[in-house]
Amino acid sequence: MKRPEIEAVWQYIDAHREEYLSLLKKFCSQPSVSAQNWGMREMAQIVCETIRELGADAKLFETGGNPIVFGELDYGKERTLMLYNHYDVVPPEPYEKWQTPPFVPTVIDDRIVARGVADNKGSLLSRYCAIDAYQKVHGTLPVNVKFMAEGEEEIGSIHLGEFVREHMEMVKSDAIVWEGGSKDINHGPLQVALGVKGVTCFELRCRCARTDMHSMNAAIVPNPAWRLVKALSSMKNEKEEITIDHFFDDVPPISDEELAYLNAFEYNEADMLKAIGKEQFNNGLTGLELKKQLFLRPSMTVQGIHAGYTGEGAKTVLPGEAFCKIDIRTVMGQKPERVLQLVREHLDNHGFGDIELIAGHSMLPFRGSPENPLAKAVIENVEDVYGMKPAIHPNMAGSNGMGFLCNLTGTPAVCYGVFNDDSHCHAPNEYIFLEDFFNGIKLSAAVLHDFAEV
Repeated sequence: MKRPEIEAVWQYIDAHREEYLSLLKKFCSQPSVSAQNWGMREMAQIVCETIRELGADAKLFETGGNPIVFGELDYGKERTLMLYNHYDVVPPEPYEKWQTPPFVPTVIDDRIVARGVADNKGSLLSRYCAIDAYQKVHGTLPVNVKFMAEGEEEIGSIHLGEFVREHMEMVKSDAIVWEGGSKDINHGPLQVALGVKGVTCFELRCRCARTDMHSMNAAIVPNPAWRLVKALSSMKNEKEEITIDHFFDDVPPISDEELAYLNAFEYNEADMLKAIGKEQFNNGLTGLELKKQLFLRPSMTVQGIHAGYTGEGAKTVLPGEAFCKIDIRTVMGQKPERVLQLVREHLDNHGFGDIELIAGHSMLPFRGSPENPLAKAVIENVEDVYGMKPAIHPNMAGSNGMGFLCNLTGTPAVCYGVFNDDSHCHAPNEYIFLEDFFNGIKLSAAVLHDFAEV
């Protein structure tokens, strides 16, 4: 049985479900697509006003892109907890794949469907609603709280590092609750992550002619698409292994501690395969080796590739140019500058010096400890809320701006959220379960209480 102080807050949350659900619908009704600069300032204002309604001193900080919302609730307490989230979302396309309009939040049975409800507005609001409920019941908070909500996470947190460096004292805290972290598919355990992988994005471009040509000229003029495919094939083999020269020189061996993390939780392979419509994962991976690959080893992905004509019907064209977008998920020990250098050297050494490499955004990896007070407060409360122990991950398989803030300030962070592994993040029909949203509010309320005491 939980302490009376927390039980009272949970009862308040249960009594105000409709109020908190309405607020979630309001947030998801406002488009905030950073890649298209759609509705960004309007969404930032909504977030800022919501923080102010919690009693915080909050304002918009201008950047070279979308504003960062920052606020603070100072109760003069010993510890300060920061809540990091992002208010931007990915584009909703393709519209025709949505069962309901992406910016018309719709409750269907036990879930709510909308663009951004999982990534990341549901998690953002679960924290804010927890603060509201705790204050309404107890009139105060057991900790000071800082709020940070950026509008560029989905495009690489372009200005987050600069903002942190310019406002180092303002953003300092004792720990950070970070966006991300989900439930295992099919109502499995809550995943609590102590860090993130990094990511390095870039484009490769190959030009073989000044303009597109009739495809009859393919007999005598090189095809940039074929050349680009050959270059890509030199960097990854048929076993999905990265073959870039010296790529793994900076990748440390997996430690006993990391293996202990992986062995302590079960990855729901069967349900995940069913959800994606596959019979097996790459190379038939399963068990411990699957978890090693997903959480602790780098990966390389072709995000998209384009050349020539891709519309309906045939157009006998020899493209003049081909390009692709790539991301490499990096692990502790790898740095973006070095990764890009290795890619460039690999291309040059394998006869592809003519292919242009254009650097994109990057994010650093970060790893925290389960022994910090925030991690303890989260882990100790999960079972009371969800009825099962959490799956503790050394880091997420994905990436975010945690590396900018936490590496610069030396602040530990913990990821947990209100979505699940089948929430269709970045895809049509994005959703979360209603119960996961309300449970997320309860968990954050308990974390607020216990972080002050652990």
